[in-house]
Amino acid sequence: MKQIKQLVFFAAALLLLGGSSIAAAQDAQTPEQRKAAQQTRRQELMEKIEKLKYERMKTALALDDETAVKFFQIYKPAEKEVQEIVKQRNDEMRKLTLLMNGAKTDADVDPVMQKIRELNQKIITRQEKLDGELAPVLSPRQRARLLVFEQQFNRRIREQIAQRQLGNGFNPRVQELRRELMRERMKNRMLKRGIAKPPGGMR
Repeated sequence: MKQIKQLVFFAAALLLLGGSSIAAAQDAQTPEQRKAAQQTRRQELMEKIEKLKYERMKTALALDDETAVKFFQIYKPAEKEVQEIVKQRNDEMRKLTLLMNGAKTDADVDPVMQKIRELNQKIITRQEKLDGELAPVLSPRQRARLLVFEQQFNRRIREQIAQRQLGNGFNPRVQELRRELMRERMKNRMLKRGIAKPPGGMR
């Protein structure tokens, strides 16, 4: 539980990066120095989040040291690939939102929607490939635990960040977090009813 609280703190701080509340950014005198300080702080926080995530993942999958080495050699590169594709997909989603709010035609919107569909398929394909790559290392039950762990981990972080923001009276992005939580809850209800296919764990 202590690790989860630490992780939420780091994740919340990461979400707030870019604001004037980060001391390292405040102390920098030039825009270039502020940007460099923010990037350094962001990297440090990401490393801490990643370290705690992997520790909990190793425990959740009941991996011994030898198996953990083999697992992470396969998992980490795949995770980076998926994260990059997700970033591209999210960029396209933001582009689509701007197109919808602007004076654009269907001809402008369709290519972006197609790009999003292609990126979603790339995410699924890479996750399926990862599952096959992990088959010699993890049992079917362990691979199932991995999927559940990732979904619960991501959901818990989003929920606790939102609660922390609301508790501190922090307003920017709260509405966005609320909408994300509502979408996640709706997706889970649909999954329980067999309406939707389960999403990939690292999406």
